[in-house]
Amino acid sequence: MTQTKTSITPDEIKRLGDLAKISITPAEEERLRTELSSILDYFKAVDKAGGDATVSVPTQQAGSLRPDEVSPSDPDGVMNGVPQKKGRFVKAPRVF
Repeated sequence: MTQTKTSITPDEIKRLGDLAKISITPAEEERLRTELSSILDYFKAVDKAGGDATVSVPTQQAGSLRPDEVSPSDPDGVMNGVPQKKGRFVKAPRVF
C-alpha cells in the first residue's frame, strides 16, 4: 500500500507553538514536524480503513476493580467532619 507522507510546515509548527504559548527551538521544531507528520499519516491510514477496522482495547483486568455498591448517603454524617458550620452550611472565610 503506497502512502503519501504528510508534511507539516515550519510555519504550522510555529503557529501551534504560539497557540500553546510555548517557545520552540529549531531542534524541537524539526522533531515536532517529524512526529506530527507521522501521527497524521497514521490517522490517514485509519481513515482509509473506514468502518471495517476493529480495534480490541482491553478495558480492565478481570477482578481488578471492586463491584459498584449502592449505599445510602448521610448528609448529617458528612457535616460532622466539618470544622466550622452554620446550620446546614459550611462556614468558610470570604474569598472576595
